Amino acid sequence: MNQHFKDIKVLLIGDFMVDQYIFCSSTRMSPEAPVPVLEPDDEFIVPGGAGNVALNMSKLGASVSCLGYIGSDSQGSELKKLLNNQKINTEHLHQISDLTTIKRRYYNNGKQVLRVDYEKVLEDWCPDTSSIKFDDYDVVILSDYDKGVLNNTWFSNIKNENIFVDPKKDDLSFYSNAKIITPNLNELEKASKLKIDNNDTLVEVCKSIIEKTNLEYIIAKKGENGMTVVGRDGFLSHINAHQVNNPDVTGAGDTVIAVLSLAYFKTKNIEKSAIIANAAAAVVVGKKGTSFSTMEDINNLLNKERIE
Repeated sequence: MNQHFKDIKVLLIGDFMVDQYIFCSSTRMSPEAPVPVLEPDDEFIVPGGAGNVALNMSKLGASVSCLGYIGSDSQGSELKKLLNNQKINTEHLHQISDLTTIKRRYYNNGKQVLRVDYEKVLEDWCPDTSSIKFDDYDVVILSDYDKGVLNNTWFSNIKNENIFVDPKKDDLSFYSNAKIITPNLNELEKASKLKIDNNDTLVEVCKSIIEKTNLEYIIAKKGENGMTVVGRDGFLSHINAHQVNNPDVTGAGDTVIAVLSLAYFKTKNIEKSAIIANAAAAVVVGKKGTSFSTMEDINNLLNKERIE
């Protein structure tokens, strides 16, 4: 699948955060509690949340502009620098006088043993969008981690025919009239208040949500069981997962929304786009920590499985 995305302009709206990784080793247990004493060997930070979506799209060649907020602390400044270094436009990524959301992960001998989150959610944040022409963008993505950027309905006034959403809210009507949303099974269960333990129930839940919210498609992410695509006009496709040894699912949803939106804008083929996004997710869960995929990675995986 030879896709090129360099001519696509994206406005990415969402919760930008820092993913910090601290890799440690341990040779002894603490005398104070039954826990290992960790000795840090290496640490680094990467863009997380919506920042990871931006990075995934930028690595695929898209032109990405960000809208959201981060803290005025050193972590926020470093995050902005990391995005700028990838030629991602942060003009509308506002630094405000609060903490940047940080997910700090500790690894011991290669395995994650602890995650500490630092965050402050702003319930009433509303950006000044008077200088933004939403219809100038080919794609608008809402990357919702429920950290404040999309906590009220200011974004419902966005006028663009290609709005793609990675949702977090229990009430999916927040995203009414978007083109595509990509919830996981847990998010669909919360939205429908139903236990989803088979594809038939899943499809009925998606059909009901589409009818209520005027979405065009729902891409239901099923983890190790792949994806199900349900469309407004009766479209249905079940896409199998790729086998991945020792998967690390960190950031997989970010990759799905990033790759899916670019592929669908380019091809207008929902099944083909979902297949590409599904393969991209398999690439990143095969890596440790927050990561991204390239078209070369995606094509190599698809070609390998086709041959086998």
